Amino acid sequence: MALGFPTWITDDASWHEDVICLLDDELCLVDCNPAWDEFAARNGGKQLSRAEVAGKMILDFVPNVLRDFYVQKYWFAKHSEGWTEFQYDCSSPEKIRLFRMAMIRSGEGLLVVNYLLLEEECSLRPLLDEEGRRTYVSSGGLITMCVNCRKTKREDGSNHWEWVPDFLRDHSLTVSHGLCPRCLPYVYGHMRLRMPSRIR
Repeated sequence: MALGFPTWITDDASWHEDVICLLDDELCLVDCNPAWDEFAARNGGKQLSRAEVAGKMILDFVPNVLRDFYVQKYWFAKHSEGWTEFQYDCSSPEKIRLFRMAMIRSGEGLLVVNYLLLEEECSLRPLLDEEGRRTYVSSGGLITMCVNCRKTKREDGSNHWEWVPDFLRDHSLTVSHGLCPRCLPYVYGHMRLRMPSRIR
């Protein structure tokens, strides 16, 4: 039987506001609602239209550092009776945005709904000068950005991560994804991290 959106979701007002997709049993994108295309266009998502992502595995769009987290969430949603939910940050240089992802089984697949919880304007910051940019760029030309909150790691050995909107605008940079100390326990707190006993 072909997968399709249930009418209770297509008839709801949120159909035109929330970003909704349907995944098959292998976690490949079957369909997305019109809000998917609108969100991708507003946020500079290249090659992310509904037509371009159809048939692709959703995990192909998840950075490696978050892959285990999402695999666990999708697995749990596929094996649960109710909704599986969690929050994530999807901020832009102009706006701080917090979303909630909610997933539930739908036939042989998963219905995934992303809805906005919080949106606030960012205070305008002056663009970084060349010296300011060097604070965050490694000797190899990389910046390390938290894949969850999008803060950027300072390269002075301090392990400080800061909100630098410039790096969200500049698509010429080479970005390495990591997790800042604040987001690491949020993303992987459910797992026991194996560390040598002398470090614990």
